[in-house]
Amino acid sequence: MKPNNPSFILYFTICILIIFFKIIQSDAIVLYLKAVLVPIVFIYYLITNNYRINSSKSFIFLFCFAGDLFLLLNLLDSVIGGLLCFLIVYCLLLKLSFDNFRKLDFNKKDRLPLLVLMIFVGAICFTIMSLKFEQINPDFYLFLIYAIVLSLLCFVSFSNYIKKGIPVFFNLGVMCLCLAVSDIFFIVDNFYYDLYAFEFVNVFAKIFSYYFMVTYFIENDKNFQKIIEV
Repeated sequence: MKPNNPSFILYFTICILIIFFKIIQSDAIVLYLKAVLVPIVFIYYLITNNYRINSSKSFIFLFCFAGDLFLLLNLLDSVIGGLLCFLIVYCLLLKLSFDNFRKLDFNKKDRLPLLVLMIFVGAICFTIMSLKFEQINPDFYLFLIYAIVLSLLCFVSFSNYIKKGIPVFFNLGVMCLCLAVSDIFFIVDNFYYDLYAFEFVNVFAKIFSYYFMVTYFIENDKNFQKIIEV
């Protein structure tokens, strides 16, 4: 058995348990199980990457854990605390994905797909932020900044995959898709229309985003120098 297999198996075991307890609406257990996901994927990444990690990825894991912890504590300003933590995470992920982006050789034939992508991402962001949310007015500009950063992250990540349809960018794109779906349904469920199905989609997308995030890190660490030559 490989050294990273136990943490890999444990991660998916907890994901299955989270889905099960979410289906039976045991939300307290779900929150506690979610709190241990980030430490487990962190350990998995460390073992797989021979215990090497840079400061950017360290902070990403740290603020992902802090964001989940804010939601677990369920304090008065826990949503804002979690939002700030994940805003930092998205800024760091944007930097990493943009480092990939600027090393790729985009040309004129890429302009139309990128333009369509920009319009699509912008339209979704505009549509979500145009909804008449409740209890969001004092922090609207913080949510707006959050939405813009997430939209930029999605645009850059999907652009990388459009240019080079390879596994590392596939994982990056799916990670961003999961994060976007999770955040959209979280905001809609908490500030627009409370529906249990929205909450379930939010949880489902968030827990699997961590797997694709770590897989992106691992593939990027191993292969990016080869990727840009493909």
